[in-house]
Amino acid sequence: NMLLIVGSLIGSSGAVLTWIMCRAMNRSIVSVIFGGLGTAKGPQMAIEGEATVVELDDVVSDLVSAKKVIIVPGYGLAVAQGQYPVAEMVATLRAHRVEVAFAIHPVAGRMPGQLNVLLAEANI
Repeated sequence: NMLLIVGSLIGSSGAVLTWIMCRAMNRSIVSVIFGGLGTAKGPQMAIEGEATVVELDDVVSDLVSAKKVIIVPGYGLAVAQGQYPVAEMVATLRAHRVEVAFAIHPVAGRMPGQLNVLLAEANI
């Protein structure tokens, strides 16, 4: 029963959030969910600038020598189930006396609170 109640609350909160966002965008829910699939028009966006190639050792060195690191997880972390590798990285950084913080959007992932749950699952 508890799982049914919690699942219903999560689903309904997602539906309410979707409705609020649709009103803010002045669009109907139907047009947001079903509209725009494969209807891209106009010229393809031009790529500007240059890519900066960074070596892994340089990134590790920068992270370990930092005073504070803020991690901003998103949908990709949830899909890849990357919370355990992130937990290992956080443990390593904290062992080097780096302060680690997370900046999580309330609705990051597929549903509100999903990333908070995933990170808690990995004891972060």
